[in-house]
Amino acid sequence: MRFTIGSLVEDPLVRTQIVAGAAGRDRRVMWAHTCEVEDPWNWLGSGDLLMTDGYSFPSDPEGQTAFVRALAEADIAGLALGEGFKAPPLTGEALAAADALDFPILLTARSVPFVTLARLVADANGGQDSLRASQVLRLYNILRRSQARGEGDRLLDDCATELRADLNVLELRHGRELLPSRSSIPDPLREAVLARVAEQRGQLSAFNRIKDGDVSALLVPVGSSDSAALLVRTNPEQSAPDLLLAQHTATIAEFEVERRAARAARARARAAGLVRNMLDRTIAPEAAVVQLTALGLGEGPWQVTAWKDGPASVDNDPSTSTLVDALAYVPWPHLYAYVDDTHLVTVMQAQYQQGLELEKPRAKHGASQPFAAVSRFADAVREARWALESAIQGGVSSAVYGSHGSYFMPSTVAEGQFAVQRLLGALIAYDDEHDSELIRSLEVYFEANRSWQEGARRLGIHKQTLVYRLHKVEELTGTDLRDFGVQAELYLALRTLRLLTPDRD
Repeated sequence: MRFTIGSLVEDPLVRTQIVAGAAGRDRRVMWAHTCEVEDPWNWLGSGDLLMTDGYSFPSDPEGQTAFVRALAEADIAGLALGEGFKAPPLTGEALAAADALDFPILLTARSVPFVTLARLVADANGGQDSLRASQVLRLYNILRRSQARGEGDRLLDDCATELRADLNVLELRHGRELLPSRSSIPDPLREAVLARVAEQRGQLSAFNRIKDGDVSALLVPVGSSDSAALLVRTNPEQSAPDLLLAQHTATIAEFEVERRAARAARARARAAGLVRNMLDRTIAPEAAVVQLTALGLGEGPWQVTAWKDGPASVDNDPSTSTLVDALAYVPWPHLYAYVDDTHLVTVMQAQYQQGLELEKPRAKHGASQPFAAVSRFADAVREARWALESAIQGGVSSAVYGSHGSYFMPSTVAEGQFAVQRLLGALIAYDDEHDSELIRSLEVYFEANRSWQEGARRLGIHKQTLVYRLHKVEELTGTDLRDFGVQAELYLALRTLRLLTPDRD
């Protein structure tokens, strides 16, 4: 038997009367709950009776009317106000709105605690709780079967069938989908979701109702980090989604999202290990090709791309950078690793020629020449780094090794080696022979904006020691460091040396 607003007010024990919206006395009451927040419709579900002493109930006509409308749109069963507490008097406008919406407003005698209403509703709906428990059990059986059979791609759709709703799981920074779903999300609805997240400053309420034309959508947080949410949609002719079932589905989605995230983390770790092994040449070429093929990268030819993406977004962890985040959603196979402050992404040559479409790559990148032998991987990485530096110096978004990304940097490693030897060869030889630090001192001098005092402080030496070292630089190179042209040449030569020997102390 359905328990309704009428059933509630007819019980003399609760001493509750309808003061507005009497035409809605047949609204079903599934649960009764106290809530004193300013937006209770984001915390209660369809069929819930809101009980309040009025601490957050507006006093002005416009505020009361908006409050009543929001509750009615959320399919709340009704509003029960405690008589003689903090609730301001009901305005004529609010009463008229409740009548027009058939939304019951109740007044409960001061002597009756709200727990009496809650117990009455709970006892009346004991059978319904049993039905809901059976449905919750079926949802978790779907999760168990999907994990046992390795059918995670079907998980959301199977849950959607059980709930008779459309389900999607979104990450809340860009609105990208985290799990496969048979239902697509209209762009206006996606934008509305992101707008709601921005409105709540990234901290979602327990339930968020969003309208998309005639379709009612419910947004439920997934996990506790406010980074993802479950979007539930039902057709107008269907009843509103059960919020408890929606929360259980969000928990199930969280398990699958975390499983996929853990799998992706393991894949990144394996990829990073493969990159290190190829750089160190500690893996046989045949074994490396087998692993590359398993990653969908075939047998070549490949190209290495090097990216600079600025600081990471969380605790300086490179895995949280915008580039890595974007790579998680690309359809093309790739090999990623973070080496020496640079993101390295290896792709098939054909894919590079088609274009690396990333959602948010403000980062500059450089690409190596294509290579077909794994033994050339370390050389390709160096080429990609070289091209990246060329792009940075030239103020362009990308450059390919050997092209003129910058007219102020050598185009190839060979040209760079020649320039370094010509400009810095004498200093390198002197440092090697005398175990001195002329190259390092010159680097720090430039980094300190040519300040003797600051440069000496960074090096941990006396100012006069730095002066002596730089006079020695002038003597060995036959240059005058007061000449701006000389400064520019030596600075670029030092940058080139770092590219050629990134591990040099």
